[in-house]
Order: sequence, then structure tokens, then C-alpha cells
Amino acid sequence: MASSFLSFSLLFITVYTADGFMHYVETSCEFNTTKLEDIRFIQSYYYNKLEYTRFDSSVGKYVGFTEYGVKNADYWNNIPSQLAQAKARRETYCLNNVKIDHQAALTKS
Repeated sequence: MASSFLSFSLLFITVYTADGFMHYVETSCEFNTTKLEDIRFIQSYYYNKLEYTRFDSSVGKYVGFTEYGVKNADYWNNIPSQLAQAKARRETYCLNNVKIDHQAALTKS
């Protein structure tokens, strides 16, 4: 019994660690209307399924959730062009897509 449990545990550990580390960025727009002031742009940075930094247009700056994320947020918030570009994404990224998605949702209902 113990040997079968051990072999199952070793298989699980091998499968779990086989996927390695994963870094990804998730970008989303939250909205109720197509007006720009009602649109919220969020860009989250993840490492190993843990969010470490986020830009939220309603806050207007980067926020860190881990020690590494706080360092990134402080660095990015002190670069005026980086912060201005992130703030502008609400209009450039979200506004056109929200109009398309909102219109599609209205025609389907």
C-alpha cells in the first residue's frame, strides 16, 4: 500500500513541475456603457499564476502585490511616458472594442 502511494505521489510531483514557470499578461476592459468615463482598463502581470503587478485605470497607476511587484510598480510609476501610455490604453484599446462588443450584445438580446 505504501509503495503504490509513493509512486502516485512521485508521478503527481513530476507532472506538476513539468509545466515549469509561466509569465503572462492579462488585459481586460470592464464596462456598463460605451462612454469612456465608464470604461475601466486593467492590465495584470502574472508569474506562476500569482498576480504581482496591476495597472488599473480607475487608480491611475501601477500597484504591486508582491515584493517584486511593488518594485516594478514603483519603477513604472516613476517613468512619465510609461504611465501616460498605460493611461491612454483605456481609450486606444478599450473604447473601440467596447463599442463593438456592446453593439454585438445588444443585437443578440
